[in-house]
Amino acid sequence: MSEAANLRDVLVDAGLVYVDAGVIALHLSAVPAYLPLTRTILRGMRDGEFEGFTSAVTVYQLLVEPYRSGQPEVAERIESLLAALPGLVIVPVTPTIARQSAQVRAQVGGGLTRAIQIATALSGDSEVYVTRRSTLRRIAGLRVAQLDSYLASEGTP
Repeated sequence: MSEAANLRDVLVDAGLVYVDAGVIALHLSAVPAYLPLTRTILRGMRDGEFEGFTSAVTVYQLLVEPYRSGQPEVAERIESLLAALPGLVIVPVTPTIARQSAQVRAQVGGGLTRAIQIATALSGDSEVYVTRRSTLRRIAGLRVAQLDSYLASEGTP
């Protein structure tokens, strides 16, 4: 069984999946090694095999670089693509998520955006947190599906 199929099984079993900004960035950048995995995620959401959600912070993370490099049209395209991704819900940062982010950051450390991402995943009762890579093996009961580990198991660097 391919690693993309293994990932799909994990996500389908979970039913509700949190998608980290890095995963979407990999897909938008069309990084060849990751495309089979990111396509599996996006197709699964599109086809209703599982539900996906992410934080509004993902929008921020994906738009910084285009604005920094003076490409507002690229930022607009990314924002339009995010809004149109079937099966992906963008969750706003609420006061509850902000409070939970503070608790996560106090317990786990790391940056503010990562804490908001984790708190958003926890607020949505997600069972799986999909990210490119992470130093975290588990996040307060969430299973962390690291795309890099799926690549490593196929022998890709």
